[in-house]
Amino acid sequence: MKQVFDFVMISGVLLGIIFIITTLCFKKKTDKAILYLNLVIAFLILNNLQAFSLETFLADAPFFIKRLQIPWYVLIVPSFYVFLTYYLKIEKKISSYVYISFSIFIIEILIRIALYPHYYHLGQNMFIAKYVQIEEIINACYSIFLFIKTLLVLFKYTDLYQQILVFDNLKWLRNLMFLGAIIILMWVCAILLNLDKTLNPQVLIYYPLRLSTTTLLYWISYQGFYNYSLMTERIELRKAILTEEKNKESNLANNYSNDSKFQPVKNYIEKNKRYIDPNFSLEKLASEMNISTSKLSHLINQESGYNFSDYINYLRVEKAKKYLNNPNYSAYTILAIGLECGFNSKSTFYSAFKKFTSLTPSEYKEK
Repeated sequence: MKQVFDFVMISGVLLGIIFIITTLCFKKKTDKAILYLNLVIAFLILNNLQAFSLETFLADAPFFIKRLQIPWYVLIVPSFYVFLTYYLKIEKKISSYVYISFSIFIIEILIRIALYPHYYHLGQNMFIAKYVQIEEIINACYSIFLFIKTLLVLFKYTDLYQQILVFDNLKWLRNLMFLGAIIILMWVCAILLNLDKTLNPQVLIYYPLRLSTTTLLYWISYQGFYNYSLMTERIELRKAILTEEKNKESNLANNYSNDSKFQPVKNYIEKNKRYIDPNFSLEKLASEMNISTSKLSHLINQESGYNFSDYINYLRVEKAKKYLNNPNYSAYTILAIGLECGFNSKSTFYSAFKKFTSLTPSEYKEK
């Protein structure tokens, strides 16, 4: 079992190193959100690598060295908190706690340096053991405080980042916070169990916690970078679209006569680009047009030949085809284009696109 844990931990370390190198070579390497995401990964790597080293080729290290490890873990939650503020573009609206977090880390390093000359005079090392327990409790309390602040930002202070919710529903972040809550709970349990001197904290207590943090490393490295890159790309794409289409009417093909009862509905949807709202529904349209849902549904079916869902997806596909054909948008990913046209996921975009064109977006762009 220990070998399995060690393999998972070291593979997580290698993945994290590859992730950091990759993002540093990425075109957005100067972005502060990516910088702080890299710091989260780096501190997770250093914490796990240190633990792995002390349990393998440094297994015979003195008690002083084993107990007074460098407290990289105290910087993990603060780095993530700052990453979140930059991700949501609210870094100027709330406190970052960067200086406080860094000060705690420096103070703990200085204490280690101050204790080192007394290494041979502490007798049974009981003082060190007691200090480490108190220090970990303080660090855990501070991390829990910042974790709660993060939860408040995500679930209570949504008014601060409404502009981001247009591009990202933050579901991945909320799932990440759920995993983080489990890890913090495991950490608290480990601290409490560590007070029992009959248990071996290295084997019975902290292994599951380290395995969980490795899982967190896998999750945050992929999800954080992928979703942030996609969101920033969509923001840039939205700006390009608005610049090009400013003061222009929709150029979608008009297959309906001007005297059609459906024409006002069609004009309203296309002129106001209601179809790019991924949550647009028949009920919303009926309310906005002051028409009953049953009458509106019948009108759409009769005039367009589609039900409401298919008609809206048709408009989205037509818009996507326009951007896929335009060389000015060749630098943007197909997924970003699909999401900007109103689809809420890659699967629904590809499914609808193939339904109306008999091709996937990739095949259409190639042709």
